[in-house]
Amino acid sequence: MSQQKPITDRILEFLQGFPECEFEALVTRYPEFTWNELFLEVSRLNRAGQVKVTRGVGIFTIKQTVVMK
Repeated sequence: MSQQKPITDRILEFLQGFPECEFEALVTRYPEFTWNELFLEVSRLNRAGQVKVTRGVGIFTIKQTVVMK
């Protein structure tokens, strides 16, 4: 049995390939998660400063933030 990656890892990996995407792209890419599960995790990542969420007319855009070490 293979282990599935946590939702956080999947979102951040997706954003590495697409530095900016619409929220609906995540919903389409990860049908195993509900819209609400994805929204809650993106919201948490936004509050933690790992992603930036901007809202347009009916569209949420997600962008991974640059983490300086």
